[in-house]
Amino acid sequence: MIYKVENRNLYGMLTVDYDKLFEDALWKVLKQYSDNKIRFYSENDLLGHLFYECRRLMEERRFPFPLKLYAERTVFDKHAKVDLVLGDDEILVELKLEPDYPGVNKPVVFSTKKEASGSGSIESDLEKIETYARKGKSAHFVMIDEDGRHVRKICTEYWKSIPIKREDKQKLAHYLHVKRKGRP
Repeated sequence: MIYKVENRNLYGMLTVDYDKLFEDALWKVLKQYSDNKIRFYSENDLLGHLFYECRRLMEERRFPFPLKLYAERTVFDKHAKVDLVLGDDEILVELKLEPDYPGVNKPVVFSTKKEASGSGSIESDLEKIETYARKGKSAHFVMIDEDGRHVRKICTEYWKSIPIKREDKQKLAHYLHVKRKGRP
């Protein structure tokens, strides 16, 4: 399959669609996760698989080198890093994961800022992507909740179920994908 990545803007400059690339990479990773080809034990596992899939798609679609893909990059504040960045800081992605495996201390992630008492939370990451959009950046928040704890607490109407295979059992995990378009 050949992908058209080259588009020209009004000034004849080359443009690439990082937003579409990220969404394609996300759906591929979710499919591999659902099929038990990959597992997530930490947010870094989710980040690593998304980074790899974004890179693979960039090369497949012949994005120009050097590839503009970064993990844990400073964008606005030198004391805060964005989990995943594509392009010239065009697409900013915040990630969260609530794993469910024997021995994991719960909760790994807090739903609300009040619960978190100063630590990171889903609520604060959702506020971050709103801020990124107000600053003109397109932003995504992606979370996987393997035990359903957060589905009942925050953004309840936006979660989607995802069947996952574990050993010989089927179970439901949940994911939340919130996208905000940049607006200057």
